[in-house]
Formats: sequence, C-alpha cells, structure tokens
Amino acid sequence: MINRIFIKGIIGIFILASASSCSSQKNTVNMEQQVSQQEVTGTITAIENGKDGYMATVKDKKGTISIVTISIVNLQKSGGTFKRYNIGDRIQAKGEFWKDQAGVMHITAKSIMEVK
Repeated sequence: MINRIFIKGIIGIFILASASSCSSQKNTVNMEQQVSQQEVTGTITAIENGKDGYMATVKDKKGTISIVTISIVNLQKSGGTFKRYNIGDRIQAKGEFWKDQAGVMHITAKSIMEVK
C-alpha cells in the first residue's frame, strides 16, 4: 500500500513538472510574438564598429538619441541589404527594439535606408 502511494506521488510530480514545462514553452512563444517593431529617422552622430556590422547612434529632429544595430546577418535574414553609412548621414531604420535602464531605445535594424 505504501508503495502504491509512493508511486502515485512520483507520477503526480512527473505530471506537474511536464505541465509546467509545456506552459513555459507557450509563454516563450507568446513573448516572441509580442516583440514590437519600431522606426527611427535621424542623423548618425557616432559609429561603433562590430564583428558583422556596426552600431550607429542616431539623433532625431527632437534630439532623441537611439542606438541602431546594423548587422549583415540581421539584414539578410529579413531580406534587407547591408550598407555602410557614415557620420552625418540621415537614415531611417526599422526593426525590433528595447529600452535600456536610461530609457535609450536600441533597435536591431531589419530594414534601413538613407533619407535625403
């Protein structure tokens, strides 16, 4: 009898663990689907070179600063074209974004173009 209770307890723990792991996978998928797209248009004020691209500091007309990651890999995955821009160029970048603790927006460019 004690063995049956023990076995039922083990089975119950296994079922609960399985159910919780399934729900955490669902939450991960939902979070990925909720990633927002953002757009920034402004002038490049600084460039920091990286391994497969660069990070451009962009200042818009209101003076708001954004950091745009311009990567060969990310642009190719989204069908965009990588181009090297320079300080002083006006660009428009679109892509997924997040804000750091200081409130600065960081955008991973999925598309980018020069603005005249």
